[in-house]
Amino acid sequence: MQTFTFLANTEELFKSQFNLREWSDNKQYLIQLFSAQSSDVARGIASIALKRLNRATLIGQSARHVICDNCLESTCTLIIISEFNETRLSTAVQPFTGNPSHDSQALTAQLNLSEDTKTVISLCDQVEGRDYPIYNAFENLPYALPVAGGLCHENEFGRWVMHNEEIYQHACVAVALSNPKLKVWSDAYSEWNPIGMKLRVTRAEGHRLYALNDKPAIEVFKHYLADGKDLPFSQLMSFPLYRELGRKKGISTPLRINDDGSIEFDSPWHVGEEAQFCYNHPSLTAEKVRHGAEMLAIHQPESVIIYNCVSRLEFIDSKLELKPFEGIVNTCGAYCMGELYRNEDRQEILHHSLTYIAMRESDEIDEFRCGGYQRDSTVSPLLNLVRNAVADLDSMNIQMEEKLHQQARRLTESYRIDSRTGLPNRIVLKERLNMILFTEHLLTLKLTNFHQVNEKYGYQVGDQLLQDLSNYFVERLHLRVVKESKVKVELFSIGVGEWAIIFNASVDSTKIEQRFVEFADDIEHTNFEPYGLTDIDYLSVSLCGGFASRCDFLSDSGDQILLKAIEARRYGVRNNTHITNAKNIQVSEEDRKEQLGWLSCVSRAILDQNIITYSQPIVAAGTHEMIAQECLVRIMESDGSIIPPGKFLPIIADTHLYTRLSRHMIKSTIGYMADKQSSFSINLSPQDLLSDKTLEVLEAAISGMNDPTRLGLEVLESEQIKDYGRMIEVCDHFRALGTRIIVDDFGSGYSNIDEIIKLEPQVIKLDGSLIRNIDKDEKQRNITSQLVRLCQVFNAKTVAEFVHNQQVCDIAEQMGVDYLQGYHFGEPKRLF
Repeated sequence: MQTFTFLANTEELFKSQFNLREWSDNKQYLIQLFSAQSSDVARGIASIALKRLNRATLIGQSARHVICDNCLESTCTLIIISEFNETRLSTAVQPFTGNPSHDSQALTAQLNLSEDTKTVISLCDQVEGRDYPIYNAFENLPYALPVAGGLCHENEFGRWVMHNEEIYQHACVAVALSNPKLKVWSDAYSEWNPIGMKLRVTRAEGHRLYALNDKPAIEVFKHYLADGKDLPFSQLMSFPLYRELGRKKGISTPLRINDDGSIEFDSPWHVGEEAQFCYNHPSLTAEKVRHGAEMLAIHQPESVIIYNCVSRLEFIDSKLELKPFEGIVNTCGAYCMGELYRNEDRQEILHHSLTYIAMRESDEIDEFRCGGYQRDSTVSPLLNLVRNAVADLDSMNIQMEEKLHQQARRLTESYRIDSRTGLPNRIVLKERLNMILFTEHLLTLKLTNFHQVNEKYGYQVGDQLLQDLSNYFVERLHLRVVKESKVKVELFSIGVGEWAIIFNASVDSTKIEQRFVEFADDIEHTNFEPYGLTDIDYLSVSLCGGFASRCDFLSDSGDQILLKAIEARRYGVRNNTHITNAKNIQVSEEDRKEQLGWLSCVSRAILDQNIITYSQPIVAAGTHEMIAQECLVRIMESDGSIIPPGKFLPIIADTHLYTRLSRHMIKSTIGYMADKQSSFSINLSPQDLLSDKTLEVLEAAISGMNDPTRLGLEVLESEQIKDYGRMIEVCDHFRALGTRIIVDDFGSGYSNIDEIIKLEPQVIKLDGSLIRNIDKDEKQRNITSQLVRLCQVFNAKTVAEFVHNQQVCDIAEQMGVDYLQGYHFGEPKRLF
């Protein structure tokens, strides 16, 4: 067995290096390719190698950093070619279908595994939110088979894995090496290190940990981490518990502190088991790597391939970490987003770890020696070892205490300081508003063209603009307000591109409006040209603000004043005004009475449990067989009359009543359907997606279902959603729990195609405003047909809403719509 490595950034360079060697037509070749370049470049390089080596198999993946001859490299492509004399190779490609058990079984079946198979090398496209358990089936084999490799790292050109010349996403590729004489060694080094004494679990229920050593668990955390004082949950999360149960070792991370004083973890506890606090830092594993490399050298491997975690580059010098492998063999590999390792009887996807696989096809050399060994002088070195180990431990404890202190300080600062601007955040603002004085005012500002700046110049320029604007606000407010008016001004960052200002002034609101109109006008005429972009000669910003005076809202709380200032700012955005006073946009008395009437109606319905659920069938195109139903909210009055949602939902939107109504619907509807067999869907608004409590209620309801795949979550993609990253994160989380993600009202006038692509919905519902007239309006028919084809590009199923007659039904089916919904198939009826 021989291993050859090539480092190239062009096809021509690789071809010139590749052709310098003699290649055999009778040997098997495994080619591993790791590229910091585009998939097109990687495919071209792969083609050159595969055309010459007719018995070669190639797997590869995207990366940002690679390892060649023990050195870190980037911006190029690494090609590792292993030449085998007797080893047989079998390969597999397995796309992710959302059914891990099926995918894992299919992967093992493709590889034609046997007891002669000594290892599998797999490269995998990482799954957003959590690791996809694609390798579970390897634990059920009648023989231990280690799987090595890693999860691909997204570079500036994208994220992918490769099999021969084909590129895949959301899939894994693998190659099995079968040869009874092949010798394989592997190991993993993680930075999680247990600290302190072992603590015995004395009370636990499922995932909830109540007591350690007969003391409340939360008090134990406070004792060790904060000297008995209260500590923020974010700091508690940084110190998970290391545990050993039989041969299994693992880390349990706190998820939340419950009202009953228990701490909920991501895995269940058992009374009697022991746990230790642990802390992570890769530099603590450097000595373990050195010792492991020395032990590996005894076996004389012919090839060593490293799969290292990219996060370790932030904490440890790559040269220092790779140095122990010098002298064994020229090592190579890549930095990944997750590392594959067989830990006794478990196949794991590790993180923050260095892993390797070493192989030798020929026999080991019996005469090989790894240095002399003195049998008769062990006592003195042992005493030295103990003494120095104690000294090292003392030094390590001091360093650890300093690291912990620094991390605790950073966590405390991050809880109250906005990381982008360095300003106090919304939490600090709310605390300050609880003490707002009669003569004080609150102004909220928003950068209204921030989205366009990000789209045009990129997020790096956008982040720099936020910092520049914050500094400009501090400087200009100090010059124009503090110095001239002799008043105190406090500035806060309350969101991405959003600021709040508290100031004290005894002047009337007209003068305040005039002063801040001038302030905003000055800012909008300032050039915020980003540094280093010579092709941009002018970058202007657009601001809109709303303010509320304490004297105008004496009975309101600080939170309510903040909401009024934000609502005034939103009114200004809609009406294209710089500054809006909250007191000037109060609704009329008649409108207020109507709104209060509906608010009372909804509140009364919630209290009296008069919120009922209707449902409308969704049928399959062609067969018209009912495959699901959409659950809809209704209110039943005391006289038995039913109130449709169009009457009350617009009134309670953005209020706490909507949140209560939504949570009631979630709990009651999913609770009713939990043990049923049919599929159904519920609606989630942008307000639901931003409410952690609502999402907790939803997750708890899903956990009680017999089959979460029956539930579809209909997400209304609208202009109200500003943080698409949050939306995607939430949807990915619930998709991982088994639910289907459905985009509602697609084509309704606001549809951000880019964000829908990132959302990756399984189903897209075409808005009824398009469907209802496709039998009469040719223009809408053509638009709808194009949208159906676009959805097919997304690999998403489509639902046509508002199908009200046979002609609309026929046209929709001809377009290729998958499902149909509307009065033609059934009007909404009471579900329970």
